[in-house]
Amino acid sequence: MAALTKMTAVEAKLFLRDPGAPITVLGIPLALLLVFGLMPDSRNPDPKFGGHAPLTSLIAPMSVTILLAMLALTLFPTAIATYREKGVLKRLSASPVPPTRLLTAQLLVNLVAAVLVVLLIVGVGRLALGVALPGNPGGFALSIVLGTVSLFSVGLLVAALAPTGRAAGGIGAAAFFPMLALGGVWVPKEALPSFLQGVADVLPLGATLNSLRETWNGNAPGVVQLVAMAVFAVVGIALAARFFRWE
Repeated sequence: MAALTKMTAVEAKLFLRDPGAPITVLGIPLALLLVFGLMPDSRNPDPKFGGHAPLTSLIAPMSVTILLAMLALTLFPTAIATYREKGVLKRLSASPVPPTRLLTAQLLVNLVAAVLVVLLIVGVGRLALGVALPGNPGGFALSIVLGTVSLFSVGLLVAALAPTGRAAGGIGAAAFFPMLALGGVWVPKEALPSFLQGVADVLPLGATLNSLRETWNGNAPGVVQLVAMAVFAVVGIALAARFFRWE
């Protein structure tokens, strides 16, 4: 446990020393929330969103989801693949500290960053913009947990397959941007063609976003969304364990 704590502290310092990572993780979600939240009609009820304000029904959940997806699909797999590329994982395999501890430390750093920024988004949204707190906190927490696990399982699979950090970044982006388009980020799910609305509820990013939208509005998360997130989590972790290489 002491070795894991020290390694996690080192990974946290490296994460914070990289100016791009904190700015990306903190800046993009908060910028989305504040820029769209300051638009004139964002806090007015809109029939297109079931009588809820777009800020609560779409923008705040979207900020949280994009944060989780950036950490899971780009930053985390790129860091792990870079360690493989530079031989760090191989050297650890010959030391008393197993490489799995580095993987665990990286996961912990990213998960702590996700929790802190989610709390910051909710807090800033509430204090600065008057965003209502999630109406179904239990469902919101469940959606956050399942969404995080499902997205990080995809990121772990990317880390397992990518030979280099640059390749991991490319594969992660190739997964990230189509899921933005099909998951209801670029175009809200309600505005997608009917045959794509089902796709938005089963892809990990879309399932997370639309489940958070429902629970933020006080509704129960969709069963299809919860099942999709759970299935992606199980399949992604199983495939990552099958194909992951330390060298």
